[in-house]
Amino acid sequence: MARDKAVTIFKTPGCGHCRAAKEFFAARGFRIEEVDVTASMSAKRRMARLAPGARVVPVIAYDDEVEVGWRPDYWRKRLGGK
Repeated sequence: MARDKAVTIFKTPGCGHCRAAKEFFAARGFRIEEVDVTASMSAKRRMARLAPGARVVPVIAYDDEVEVGWRPDYWRKRLGGK
């Protein structure tokens, strides 16, 4: 699993699941790009292009894959149990 690619986490301020996702990926050595979707319309549009219809955060983009919501068990399995 290449860790040279960034994990992009679309978030809102105060989102506990967003914070948990960031901590999860940071603990595994991933570079993280955080995008606050409340900060600008361009951030909202960027998230909408990746996850059309998504109404919740986090939206997590990694390695040509986009997941809506925080599912740590999915990511543990996807990353080989790490």
